[in-house]
Amino acid sequence: MLRPHYFAVAEPFENTIVISKSRFITTLLPINDFEDAMAKVKAISKKYSDATHNCYAFISNESATEQRFSDDGEPQGTAGVPMLEVLKKRGVYKTLAVVTRYFGGIKLGASGLVGAYSTSVSEALDNAKTVEMIWAVAIKITISYGIYKKVEEVCVSKGGQILSVEYGNSVELTAAIPEESSNDVIAKIVDITLDKAKIEIVDRSYVAFVGNRS
Repeated sequence: MLRPHYFAVAEPFENTIVISKSRFITTLLPINDFEDAMAKVKAISKKYSDATHNCYAFISNESATEQRFSDDGEPQGTAGVPMLEVLKKRGVYKTLAVVTRYFGGIKLGASGLVGAYSTSVSEALDNAKTVEMIWAVAIKITISYGIYKKVEEVCVSKGGQILSVEYGNSVELTAAIPEESSNDVIAKIVDITLDKAKIEIVDRSYVAFVGNRS
C-alpha cells in the first residue's frame, strides 16, 4: 500500500559519535531499491574493512514492505533492529543507514549497544538533509497570461509545487499537488478562470517537497 508521504535523505551524509571510547560512524545514503541498498552496504563495508562491525538497516521501497537489517557480529537484536526501528518511527524510507563501530575496549552490554546504535542513527538523521516525498498529482494547466499568476498562487497556497512553466501563445504551467488537495485545486482553478483553463492530469508519483505546506 502506498503511503501518502515519507521522508528520505536527500544526499549522502556521515556522522560520528564516541560512546565509552568506541567510535560509531553512521553513514546515510539514498537508495533506489533493494539491489542498490545491498551494493552500497558492500561498498561501505569495504571502505571500513578494518572496523569491528558494519551494521546496517534500510527500508527500500515506498510501501515499507522491503526491510533488511544486520547486526554484523554484535549480539543478536542489539544493532540492526534498533537502527531499523528508528527509520520506521521517523518514516524514513528508501534510505540506507550503516553504523560502523570501532571497538574502544569497553563493553557496553546489550542495553548499551541498543542505545548506542539507536542514538547513532537518530543523531545522523537530525543533522542530515532530508526531503518529504509526497504522493502527488501532476497537472498541466494551459491559461492566458492575464490569469497565470492567480492560478500559480492557488497551486502554491494548497501546498503545491511548480514543476515547470512554458511561455507561448498561452502559458503552460505544470504543478505537483498533494493528492489530498488536488480536487480542491482543480475546482478553484475552474472557478477563477471561469472554466476557460485547459487542465490535464499528466502523472501521479512521489514528489520531493521542500518547505512548509499549508
